[in-house]
Amino acid sequence: MMKNPNNAHVRQFLERFFGASNKFNLREIEGDEAKHAKILPWLELLTQVEPQSTVLPYWHGGIVDWYAIPTQDQNASSERQLCRLSEELMGFVGCTYSTFRGERAQLNLVDPVELAVYEFTEGATIKISGKATDIWEALEQMRRVGERRVKRIADIPQPTGRVLRDFYMALQASDRIAAESSLQYLVDQHRLDTLNLLFLRVQLLAELGQWNELLALKEFANLLQVRRPFAVTQALQLAVYRTQLQHFEDNNAPESAIAYFQEVVFPQYSNLFTARAGSTIPEVLKLFMLLAVAEEPTNPALRDELLTIPQIESSDRIYLEKLAAFLADMTPELGNVRELQQAELLCKSGDFDRGFLLLGNAPSSLEKVRLLLECAYELQILAAEKAALQAFDELTVEEQRVFLKVRWNQNFLTQLQGIQAFSIPVNWFEWLSELEKQPTWERAIQIARQGATEWDINSLLIQANARSITEFNDLLNKVASTSELILHESLPYLLQFFQKDEQFPRSEFFTLYYSLLELLVISTQGSDVDLVLFNDLAQALLTTDIDTATYTEILNHALELWSRFFSPKKVDWAIDLIDILVWYPSPIPEKRQQFLFAVAETMRRFQERIDEAQWELFRNLVKDLQLTASLPDLLGEKATLIESSIQVEANIFHKLKGKSILIYTLTETAAIRVKGILETACQEVTVHLSHDKGGNDRLRQWVRNSDIVVMVTASAKHAATGFIEAHRSSQLAPILLVNSKGSAGMLRVIREYLAG
Repeated sequence: MMKNPNNAHVRQFLERFFGASNKFNLREIEGDEAKHAKILPWLELLTQVEPQSTVLPYWHGGIVDWYAIPTQDQNASSERQLCRLSEELMGFVGCTYSTFRGERAQLNLVDPVELAVYEFTEGATIKISGKATDIWEALEQMRRVGERRVKRIADIPQPTGRVLRDFYMALQASDRIAAESSLQYLVDQHRLDTLNLLFLRVQLLAELGQWNELLALKEFANLLQVRRPFAVTQALQLAVYRTQLQHFEDNNAPESAIAYFQEVVFPQYSNLFTARAGSTIPEVLKLFMLLAVAEEPTNPALRDELLTIPQIESSDRIYLEKLAAFLADMTPELGNVRELQQAELLCKSGDFDRGFLLLGNAPSSLEKVRLLLECAYELQILAAEKAALQAFDELTVEEQRVFLKVRWNQNFLTQLQGIQAFSIPVNWFEWLSELEKQPTWERAIQIARQGATEWDINSLLIQANARSITEFNDLLNKVASTSELILHESLPYLLQFFQKDEQFPRSEFFTLYYSLLELLVISTQGSDVDLVLFNDLAQALLTTDIDTATYTEILNHALELWSRFFSPKKVDWAIDLIDILVWYPSPIPEKRQQFLFAVAETMRRFQERIDEAQWELFRNLVKDLQLTASLPDLLGEKATLIESSIQVEANIFHKLKGKSILIYTLTETAAIRVKGILETACQEVTVHLSHDKGGNDRLRQWVRNSDIVVMVTASAKHAATGFIEAHRSSQLAPILLVNSKGSAGMLRVIREYLAG
């Protein structure tokens, strides 16, 4: 029955999917047996000459589960197809008939059918469970609509800058599906070349902490050979440390780490160690300390340089010192060799980091400019570019003329300067100032992207007084009126810069956070990603001593967003925001209630699309705000049905009796809310909460001994996630992954797991 019989891969998958474990039999489906023939159209979507995404049923143990299989067409990304399929399934099936909320499936690889799905889709799949007859009718309606749908010839084009903005916003919110969708759009529309698309893929996997997947890229060997942006090199270095060397640190085994680095890591990844480029990320510092100690010959100068870097956390410094202790050699003296000669020797040996540092003190000369251009080319950091341009400007007119006779010098200088002459900024103040002077500055977004990674938060702290903050906001407002598009497309890099701060949120930057929140509200098109980041900024502001006026403005912005984008799909966001508002003091409770009432109206209107987890959380929030008596007014007839729904929910959570559950997330308020609900529903459950950014003995014990481990991947970008995965035995229940930061996502995943 296959219309594309040469696709043996598809045929093999179908035979495995409809194998002995599945009561739906492939021969009976293809043989027009009355009972199973109705599934045939769904198979044909996958097997026809132009394959389309499909949904296949798995009948086992008295239940039927459905698996969304994205198209395997070589010209389409399975991730993007999965995103489209997810949206259709939410519309036709959704929470009305199933437990599906748009999340990727967590597959049990012991089950032969789910293993077949995983291997065929590489994990890009959706699992739907619920009342089989209702789901089947909804799916059939979806298929019939799809058959009548006119194939769209072309999507409305989106500017590349906007797509990149959405891509990096998705990374900031840890939303893989949204990021994959943006990336695939760039592929389909041929907006970027293959290498730059690969660089974006690397950054996607790194931001999501998918280190093993990153190292397994088929293009990885090529990545090691090509000239890479600083951010990409840093991502590769992080992947190597987290997968190859982190466990030595966790087990306090520096000597074993040195031996493994020398014998395995350096021979395989030597091209990643040509430059540190000023990075102060702890994992990168440890990699280069291992290089200093294990390299032949050893490098005491590099060791000493790493030990003098300020503001390293104590635990990281202790491990660096343990590694450094294995190298007793003193740093060699270079005698009376001039700085310029020293720098030239270092650059010739490939040590551009130290060469660049020495050139800063060298007197002006043609040779200094040449060497600084080499450093700028190799290091690819803004500081080196700025130093090279400044050194060139210090030359006499005649020296500049002589220097530009060399074509490479002329081409690279032009590349750095661009068509418009400008001064390379070293912080956001300078970036905004340059943008104010040149509203159409061609390199503005590129430099903002680099600066988010390279610029130091401490340099901004030095200027963080009342006057400088006022000046920053004045600049932001001026630029917003003259360079609105550039500023909107640079928003993800501003957010990245402030949110990567280990001490985020800081009271010194309160006004800046509010400016970013306003910028987000103005520039958003209502994506889930933008709304999640709105909550992050709102929470950052609420942690400070907020005044009534600012609190009112935040709620006004929330109400504006809700009025523009309200829908059942946005209810999770709204509930998460109410949860945040409940957690912090309210200088004007009436404003908070106004937002809750607006959300209640939407929930009442779409009550059949609201699931038990959402009703439970909403009821819990209403109770905390002492508004229980208002439930009938808020929800109408639905209020009388909530109590019975909550009882069903409690019965499900009774399955936790005598068990322990670990919830790992950096969103502490949401975890506390879930903990309270679980303990209320089942008093004999033990709930552990962890917000650690790294591994420790307590976390190790919880991971090993807890019956259930829940890890919120959207709120966990630290070493602790790898630590949890490494210490969870395959003999225990698998880790439950939650791809949303709020309470609703956590409760939903736990409930679905308990429901079987």
